[in-house]
Amino acid sequence: MDEMEQIVFSLITNSGAARSYAFEALDEALSGKYEGAVDLMQKSRVEISNAHKIQTSLIQNEAAGNKTEVSLLLVHAQDHLMTSILAKDLIEKMIEMQNTIVKLEQKIISNKI
Repeated sequence: MDEMEQIVFSLITNSGAARSYAFEALDEALSGKYEGAVDLMQKSRVEISNAHKIQTSLIQNEAAGNKTEVSLLLVHAQDHLMTSILAKDLIEKMIEMQNTIVKLEQKIISNKI
């Protein structure tokens, strides 16, 4: 495996881990385990940051005049990163919404008693 393939697979690996952590966090939140959700979302942000650093390095390298050969695998890695970022952002909002729903349900229940 050449250096570019290693870079691309690192992008895919970090992005996939970020997306997995985000979906695990959503599952935790839906189960009422908000501390676990917070921890998993932090792990997701770390993985996104790692992937973004790789992407930034590729961009800076190309801006310095070192052209990167665009392969289907690189496009696939970029797709993974962008969908992972989107999933993380949406899931963060979904967790906030779930937390709000639970608080409203508790308020309704306490008003009925």
